[in-house]
Amino acid sequence: MSFQINDIVLYGTNEEKRILTLRPGELNVITGASKTGKTALIEIMDYCLGASECGIPEGIIRQSVAWVGIRIHLEQGQAFIARRLPNPPKAASSDIYYDVGSQVPIPEFSMLAQTTNPGALEKMLSTHAGIVENIHEPPTGQTRQALSANIRHALFYCFQQQSEVISNRHLFHKQSEQWIPQSIKDTIPYFLGAVDDDFVSRTGELRHIRQKLRGLERNLAEFESIRGSGLSKAHSLLSEAYDLGLISSKKTPGEWDECVTLLTQVQTQSQPAEEDEIANEGGEFERLQNERNALTREFHRVKDQLGSAQEMTADQHGYSDEAEAQLARLRSIELFEDSSDGTHHACPVCNSEFTDDSTPPSVIELKLAATELENQVRAVEERSPQMHFVVRTLEQRVDDAKRQLRDNRTALESLQASNQRLEGLRDRSARRAHVLGRIGLYLESLPVLEDTSELQRKIRDLRDQIANLEEELSVDAVQDRIQSVLSILSRDMSEWARNLRLEHSEFPLRLDLKRLTVVADGLDGPIPMERMGSGENWVGYHLISHFALHKWFTERRRPVPRFLFIDQPSQVYFPEDQDWDKDRGEEHGEDREAVSRMYKLALRVTQLLAPNFQVIITDHANINEPWFQDSITERWREGKKLVPAHWK
Repeated sequence: MSFQINDIVLYGTNEEKRILTLRPGELNVITGASKTGKTALIEIMDYCLGASECGIPEGIIRQSVAWVGIRIHLEQGQAFIARRLPNPPKAASSDIYYDVGSQVPIPEFSMLAQTTNPGALEKMLSTHAGIVENIHEPPTGQTRQALSANIRHALFYCFQQQSEVISNRHLFHKQSEQWIPQSIKDTIPYFLGAVDDDFVSRTGELRHIRQKLRGLERNLAEFESIRGSGLSKAHSLLSEAYDLGLISSKKTPGEWDECVTLLTQVQTQSQPAEEDEIANEGGEFERLQNERNALTREFHRVKDQLGSAQEMTADQHGYSDEAEAQLARLRSIELFEDSSDGTHHACPVCNSEFTDDSTPPSVIELKLAATELENQVRAVEERSPQMHFVVRTLEQRVDDAKRQLRDNRTALESLQASNQRLEGLRDRSARRAHVLGRIGLYLESLPVLEDTSELQRKIRDLRDQIANLEEELSVDAVQDRIQSVLSILSRDMSEWARNLRLEHSEFPLRLDLKRLTVVADGLDGPIPMERMGSGENWVGYHLISHFALHKWFTERRRPVPRFLFIDQPSQVYFPEDQDWDKDRGEEHGEDREAVSRMYKLALRVTQLLAPNFQVIITDHANINEPWFQDSITERWREGKKLVPAHWK
């Protein structure tokens, strides 16, 4: 399915109609002078075909025209679309009249009223063009949204405005506008057929299989998590059970099955009665307190005795030390032991004579004193071992008293802790009940674990299906098909470029869809259109590119409207106001021959694809040859224009 253009219709504010009739499947030339409305025709058609803004130039058309319309030729039937011109400052009007049937007459002005809206019109025109459900998924990592091709994307290949056909940088309609180049790149694989019509259904199938696979993988992961490493919940419950004494062993199982078994035992085992946990209460605390008081008194008594014994021992040591010193002095009398009578009249050291006044005690007296002192020291030393034994005994009793006090304190603290536990027993019982309830809920919420071998088999099968679909729908596969199409287009482009005698036509030509331009593969590398020289070349390369594309679209029945509208392709050869009238008989110059070759190519391509392709050209050229004159639809000269003069 697709469509061509039967008529372009203007409805004046005076309610009159201006009908421009075109011939489907043929070359249609509208020739005339400048400022006659030729350039506005593309904008009128684009506006009727669902443009978001009205691009019709300000001036006579906006002032005197209320509605614009087109009648399109479908493979089976016709459709008529009219759209109201917007009132300033609105950019577009949503008032759209639409009618479809086997034969649709052009309605009168009084019949025009809104019957649809721009969104619905876009869908109906997409259907008329044969555009089925499609989608372009951006490559992984890119943030732009998925894009579905529609009639607005198809029209990029159907219009060439005056400023576009001579551009050396932009090959397609509206390519200079923001976002449009990326839209062309995203949708052209679909229009070329590199992405076929069942691509969307297979893409949807791939998406469905991926969703199903993710669900099965989640189930398998859940089972594996429960059986394997996902034990945190079970371990947490077991820890609480240990803390509350519900489990005696503190060994944490490493496997899920063991955890579940242990938790099941905790839930099902009988818990000890509250009475069995309450210790016998009585005078134990008082007894232990009395015992501590007695131990404290005994400790202080023994400690005092130990202190006294230690002081006595210290005194004995002091007396012995002093007595030994005195005894050592007395032993000096041994110097006089050689005297027979025990008396000395001279000093045994210096031999000086003693006088009566300086005579010392007798040696006998000193010996007696030393003997007595030595006997006393011996008596004290004999008693010292007994005192040491007493001290050691008392020290042992002090240590025993300390130990007994520690044991008593431990018993008291244990009893106090027991009493506190007994006081909080009711709260503890509630905690136990809470934990047991959580354990029960956890066990009840566990899924029934099946044998996962069948689940794993299904996952393997789905992964195989996904791999096959991904290979069919892969970017590489699409690019391979695109390159195959471009290779075929290149053959036609190269032949037609030689016919038009364009520069670089001796080299193979191709479309570069990454940069959206034409490239000649020269000996020194690729030559893009922007480096190809003159305006004649740029116009020529625009024509051969779009003719090659439409030849492919038509022969492969791709969903693109079957028309190409070109505005003033001869502008690079002659001024706009020059007209080659058949009555003037100008000589054939090189520029005229170049323009003639260009129109002959358009005619040849139209005839090659007839009746399925229509070319519409607005121009000031009027070649004085029958084939050209037969192609003229209207000639706007001598006051005839798009808008009748009396509409002003």
